[in-house]
Amino acid sequence: MALQQEFAQAEAPLPGDGVVLDLWLEHSSASDRDPIGLKGEPSYRYFWNTWIRYLRTGRNGVQDQSIAWHEAINEDVAGFLQSGPTARKAGSAVSDVTRRRYWRLLERIYEYAKQQGWVAINPATVMEEDDIPPQENSQGAIVLPRVWHALGKQLERPIGKGATAQALRDRALLLCFVELGLTPMEARSLTLSDVLYEAERGGQRASALQIDGPGPRQRRRMVLPDNVSQAVETWLGVRWQIARTPENVILFCTTRGGKQGAKGQMTPVMLMLLVRDAITKAATEANQPLPPRLGPQILRNTRLTMWLNAGVPAAEVAVWAGLKNEKGLHHLREHLNPEVRATVAGCRSNSPTDLDCDSSVCC
Repeated sequence: MALQQEFAQAEAPLPGDGVVLDLWLEHSSASDRDPIGLKGEPSYRYFWNTWIRYLRTGRNGVQDQSIAWHEAINEDVAGFLQSGPTARKAGSAVSDVTRRRYWRLLERIYEYAKQQGWVAINPATVMEEDDIPPQENSQGAIVLPRVWHALGKQLERPIGKGATAQALRDRALLLCFVELGLTPMEARSLTLSDVLYEAERGGQRASALQIDGPGPRQRRRMVLPDNVSQAVETWLGVRWQIARTPENVILFCTTRGGKQGAKGQMTPVMLMLLVRDAITKAATEANQPLPPRLGPQILRNTRLTMWLNAGVPAAEVAVWAGLKNEKGLHHLREHLNPEVRATVAGCRSNSPTDLDCDSSVCC
């Protein structure tokens, strides 16, 4: 029998579906390992808005009337997880990973709403056990060593004189993911003023990137290795071909952005496709299977793991990664050397939900 959702009478007015997400994001930014803030990853809004569309259409037309976000019951969530999340490719099935992440986001937001007195029951937590998607492996996926080596060789190959501006941009962007372990949001949000220079032989060289995320630990300066510095400078030399106007200040700009971020920003899907193609090519060259994830996050996971196994203290890696503390590294423990693993032992992630998008949905 469906559980009828009831409300606790709150003193403050009940927030709308868009406002409740903003409030949850603001609340979460104070305690997450990766603060997300009000202007966090567009993935959160994408997932939430998909749920809201499902409710407004009465479970995709199953019901005659729309359903308000605070009136959702466990059957609504179960039906949504079966038919609401849609794959990017027509006819392809939605993975358990994607369904689990939708469920986890709903569970966290409704739990917050319950704490505020806006709903009496969390519809995501009272579902039948068989309706809840299986739990993800909490270990962070990384790229296999041979594939990582092949990817590095791929990025070392000279680009011909006839290379397009886009190819040079993509090379610099991939190197930022591989060498610096940036998050997708950080890479997308970089502007021209975030490139820092130092004097060298009568000229200047790009020496660092200033990262300004929404959380205090995300604000940091990343020194550029020589290969990244050269790639960024080469891209800047032709960037005007894509930027076209001085008003476009996004570092890794595009003429196609704007729907999921600032005008000129690459979208999460663009980043996912770029990384997916590079990893797929590297796996083919290395004659190795594809990793379980193909987005930018797996490059970040691999870079953080390499730093840790190279002997960089966990506390320092957390700073480089823009994490609140070492707890944000716990998901990588199974990939760490035994002596390194002990330095992050006992840490548990308090992240509300990991929405490093599955390839069937987003980034």
